[in-house]
Amino acid sequence: MEHEINTWAMIVASIFIITGVVGTLLPIIPGVVIVWFGILIYKLWDPAGISWTLVFVCGGLAILAQILDFVCSYYGARRFGATWRGGVGALLGAIFGPFLLGPVITPIGGLIVGPIAGAVVGELSAGRTAKESGKAGVGTVVGGIVSALLKMVIAVFMAGWFYLESF
Repeated sequence: MEHEINTWAMIVASIFIITGVVGTLLPIIPGVVIVWFGILIYKLWDPAGISWTLVFVCGGLAILAQILDFVCSYYGARRFGATWRGGVGALLGAIFGPFLLGPVITPIGGLIVGPIAGAVVGELSAGRTAKESGKAGVGTVVGGIVSALLKMVIAVFMAGWFYLESF
């Protein structure tokens, strides 16, 4: 009976973990958080299967990954020459884009376009030219790509640690 419970726990956790790792490639899905939920579910279902250290460290990594989204958008805009207004615009666009642009172009589109539009509007409000503002938007895209790659690395690390410890 215990082996059967462990098998079901592993199947359910694996569905979450695989979905989360793949989800890190899509901007609207909090993939790393989904991976962490899979790990937490496994721990609650099979308490002896993995350590609480794994659960807590992976929870911290999931929070870090979510913060990276915002920081990378801001830093990407700044790295491409944005003023502080462009960086803040990218950050605000990342937060509010899905809500403000979602009804117009879909929430996923709002999540992608929001930071870019925020950086450009921030730069224009600082008196920068359209070309300079566009560079800030490109920087935001680069920051988003870097964020996605970092989140993928974190998700794969979490999954690897989970499977190493659970077997």
